Amino acid sequence: MHLTKSLSGLSDHHCTTSYGQARQAEREKPHGYNFPSALPSVYLVIVLLLLLTARLSAQNTSAPISFAGSTDFKVGYFGNIFSNQGLNIGAEHLWRERIKIKERRKGPKTIRRQLLLNGNIGYSTNFATQTQNGIFAYSGLTLRRVNAKSRELFIELNPLGFYRSMLPTTYEVAGDDVSRVSLPGRSYYAPSVAFGIGRFRKETKRSGWYFNLQYTVLTDYNAAVLPIFSLHFGRKFNFTRK
Repeated sequence: MHLTKSLSGLSDHHCTTSYGQARQAEREKPHGYNFPSALPSVYLVIVLLLLLTARLSAQNTSAPISFAGSTDFKVGYFGNIFSNQGLNIGAEHLWRERIKIKERRKGPKTIRRQLLLNGNIGYSTNFATQTQNGIFAYSGLTLRRVNAKSRELFIELNPLGFYRSMLPTTYEVAGDDVSRVSLPGRSYYAPSVAFGIGRFRKETKRSGWYFNLQYTVLTDYNAAVLPIFSLHFGRKFNFTRK
C-alpha cells in the first residue's frame, strides 16, 4: 500500500517536472528565422509603397466616386490546400487612381494604376485532424495595375496583421492540481506581403476575381518567427452597381 503511494507520488512529480521542462524547452527552442533578419524585405516594400503613394497623390486622378461605389467586398478560399484550409472575407477601398491613355494603331489603350486600402478577416483549420485552428485579421495597402482588358496585377502589403491560434481541450498541471485552460491558444503579430493577379470589372456588381500568393510571418514564435505561405482566391462584389 505504502509502496504504491510512493510510486504514484514519484510518477506525479516526474510528470509535473517533465511538463515544466517541456514548456521551458518549447519557449527556448528557436524555430524559423531570427526576427531582425527576417523582415528587411517587408520594410523595403513599405518604403516603396509610400513613395508610390506620394507619386499617385501628386498626379491627376480620375473623377471622384462615392465611398460605397469605390468599395468592393471579397469572399474566398484561404489556405495551403494540403494541411490548412479556411474562409476569407474582406473589403478594399479605392483611394487613389491614375489613368493613362496610350494611342495605338488599334485605338486608345487605357491603363489604370490604383492604390487601395484593404482589410480582411478569416478562419482556417485542418479538416482532417481538426487541429491548427486559427483566426486571422490583417489590413494594409494594395497597389494595382489594370490594363485595357481589365486584367489586373497587384502587390499587397499588410503591416497590420494579427493571428490567434486556438488549441483543442488543454489541461495545465501545477503541483498536484490539474486544471482546464480556458480559451487555450496564443496571439501573434503577423505582417504579410502578397502578389497576385485578377480581373477587374468596373461596371458590374460582380466586380471581379482574384488569385494571390501570400507570405506571412508569425512573430515572437518561440523567440523567433514562423514563415507561412498561403493561397487566396475568390470573387469580389460591389453592391451599389446593377
